[in-house]
Amino acid sequence: MAHKKFFLREEDDNHIEEALRLLRTNMHFIESRKKRVILCTSTIPGEGKSFVVSNYALSVATSGEKVLLIDCDIRRPRAHEYFNLEVKYGISDILLGKRKIEDVILKDVEKNLDLLPAKVSDNNITELFLGHNIKKILEGLKKKYDLIVLDTPPLLATSDAVILSEHSNGVIFICGYGMVSRKELIEAKKILTQANVKLYGVVVNKIEDSGYSGGNLGYYSSSYKYYDDYMNSKS
Repeated sequence: MAHKKFFLREEDDNHIEEALRLLRTNMHFIESRKKRVILCTSTIPGEGKSFVVSNYALSVATSGEKVLLIDCDIRRPRAHEYFNLEVKYGISDILLGKRKIEDVILKDVEKNLDLLPAKVSDNNITELFLGHNIKKILEGLKKKYDLIVLDTPPLLATSDAVILSEHSNGVIFICGYGMVSRKELIEAKKILTQANVKLYGVVVNKIEDSGYSGGNLGYYSSSYKYYDDYMNSKS
């Protein structure tokens, strides 16, 4: 993969890439339609959500699909950092009518991958996502991309992910291994259930396994069951 900044150590690359290919393959069979919007979220900050999301978007792009990654975490934008980019404008400028989409989207950050970044805004972010502009923007972008990936804030931090889920085909839930309590996971599951979202599955990040730590991913692996029990628990 092109950007070594994605990985903590060079020797981890093969393990991470294999996990990402597994995620990409599973998602292909779960949601094979074209012109799809997939939302990614987590429970709390610091679980490595943006790391997983950026790499997933890049992995799909390398398979030949045209992908747009949208950083919807306006309070704590991170996506551009993984591509070593500086941004002048963000999605909030589009929602506020200050900039046109073509002025903000960063083209070809990698082959087949574009980025719509975010910048910290003083405006009421939740109100921006509640408006009709975001629906109009996404409908227009779906005509140009095979896959749109929404990197949204954690569920227990804001309601932005739930609001944006209305405009997605489904949700990938990202968990930092050993970082989230049972109570927090039950609350996150309750939020997703109440929003009536289609939950594609759980990606477990930061697994310490077989001598590797910090950068490994698990997807429907034995490590997943630990969280599967929590997500299936009744509150």
